[in-house]
Amino acid sequence: MKKLIKIILKYPLKFVNYIYTYFYYKNNKIGKDYSIDDMLIKGEKILVLSPHVDDETIGLGATLLKHKKIGNQMSLVYMTDGGGSTTDTSREELISIRKSEGEKVKEAYGFKNLYFLDEIDGKLNPDKRDLINNIVNILELEKPTIIYTPFLLDGHRDHVGTTKALISALKIWDKDFEKIYMYEVNLPIIPQLVNSISKMEEEDYIKKGEIYNIFTSQWAMGFDVFRLLDKRKKHIIKTGYGAEVFVKSDLQTLLEIKKALEEEGFVPEQFRQLSSHYNLLFAFRNNRDLKRKYTKRINSIFEKTYVKIKE
Repeated sequence: MKKLIKIILKYPLKFVNYIYTYFYYKNNKIGKDYSIDDMLIKGEKILVLSPHVDDETIGLGATLLKHKKIGNQMSLVYMTDGGGSTTDTSREELISIRKSEGEKVKEAYGFKNLYFLDEIDGKLNPDKRDLINNIVNILELEKPTIIYTPFLLDGHRDHVGTTKALISALKIWDKDFEKIYMYEVNLPIIPQLVNSISKMEEEDYIKKGEIYNIFTSQWAMGFDVFRLLDKRKKHIIKTGYGAEVFVKSDLQTLLEIKKALEEEGFVPEQFRQLSSHYNLLFAFRNNRDLKRKYTKRINSIFEKTYVKIKE
């Protein structure tokens, strides 16, 4: 019955999603202080923290392809073992499959090094001392100048925990680190907060779409919904074929954001995770007033930081 209902609703829902996302990105204005492709500088050393195999592609696949094109050295860290996905196979077999997919991701984007930290999928603890030390060791080995990590306002505990663990590691390794790009995974970022955009040409969009074919274990995911959002985000900057969005921050500002969200009582479970066309409207609209409240608090921190820079 559930499968039958999905078949019946599939195309009507897609149509509704196309219309809704068109007007959402066309009518929601981006903040005044943003940059386009500011991360694409030759000589940068890139480190990507991905909670699960596929998060890196959902959030910044086209941007990684552009880094590869200009010859940036890149390394990738998978935080969890991937054993918590919906599957018909055993946990051990699934972990092995997802690691194999991770190796294919490494080749697709040209990562120099790949790390598996093997935290339990769904139970990543950002305060775990061994995890923080592992990240510090990777930072020391790779010496990145740009770090990509999920946005702190997200609907999955592993995604939020990844960035919280990074914050703790950076406080040890380099408390003055500046170029942290937080990417969107399964909770759409309100455009008002976006301060860095990676413009996507059709070639990038097509290649990113091909890389999704690596993730055969993720049969429950509807990656075409993320492809829709990639195309819709071009309306933020009114140019290109699509776009990937980031919230760029230095460590000190990120510490303030983390503290503010904790004070507001944010927990990932307050929001619905986006995973397919079937739950897109829920992901955008569930607790949207609360999301706006958090966004306003975060935005006030960035406005204060911007004033300090001007002074």
